[in-house]
Amino acid sequence: MMQDNITRMAINSTNCKSWMVMLMSGFLALGCSINDLNGWIWIAIIPVIIFWYLDSYYLEMERKMRNRELDFIIKAKGKDDIEAYNKALYNFKPLSMNSISHEQEIQGFVITNNRWYTSSIIPLYGGTIMIIIVLTVIINFDSILKLLNIH
Repeated sequence: MMQDNITRMAINSTNCKSWMVMLMSGFLALGCSINDLNGWIWIAIIPVIIFWYLDSYYLEMERKMRNRELDFIIKAKGKDDIEAYNKALYNFKPLSMNSISHEQEIQGFVITNNRWYTSSIIPLYGGTIMIIIVLTVIINFDSILKLLNIH
């Protein structure tokens, strides 16, 4: 059951990425075809930030659930303490590990407090925001020149 929760969080994270790519493709296609609405493509940054937050939330929950599963496995191996095993058996609360000890790191626990800056999130969402900024400048280059009085 715990593994099903972990899998669901991973699938939700993947869905956030695919929905964001689909929506950005639509925004960019509309932005390139509509010339009279200067700067409207900046609105595309809002869904990127929303999906960035949702994706990082699901990744954090996945990590916390993995930590809970690992905690259960460690308690299940130590069959001396039946009380701790029974408590861990029905505990499905995500386990937050914001500051872990060296012993916990060796056992495989994962730090969960820096969710916005993981290697699977920064390139996708940061790159998408950079693409939106560059395309907005390219699409509205004439308007920017007029605004700055440069010809």
